[in-house]
Amino acid sequence: MEIFFDALSRGIFTIARCRSCSLIIWPPNPVCRRCLSSDIEWVEMNPSMDEIKGKAIAVADSYIRDARFAFIELENGIRLLGRILDDAGVGSQVVMVGCGIDSSSKKPYYIFKSLSDCTSNV
Repeated sequence: MEIFFDALSRGIFTIARCRSCSLIIWPPNPVCRRCLSSDIEWVEMNPSMDEIKGKAIAVADSYIRDARFAFIELENGIRLLGRILDDAGVGSQVVMVGCGIDSSSKKPYYIFKSLSDCTSNV
C-alpha cells in the first residue's frame, strides 16, 4: 500500500496486479483476493500521458464545493469517484488529467476531463 500512496503523492496512478493469476486488484491490496498470493506487482499509469481513460457512469454537482463529481469506470474495470473539470455527462468518455493526495485531508483525489475536450485542444 505504501507504493500506491507514494506514487499517488507524486501524481502517478498505480494499480496492483497479481503475478500469479494476473487479476487487477482494486482497491489496492497486498494480497490477491482470487488466489491469495502476495506476489503483487505495481503498475504505474501516468495521467499526463492520456493513458487512463474511462466513462462517466454517474455525475453530480456539489453545491458545497462548487464542483462536479462523477463515478468513473476505467477501461480496465476499476471504478473511481473523481472531479470533472468540464461539462462531461453520463456516458461521456473521460481521461484522467491528475491525481494525488489532498494535503489537508490526506485522502486520494482523481481529476477527469472529457476526452473530446482533450483531443480538440491538441
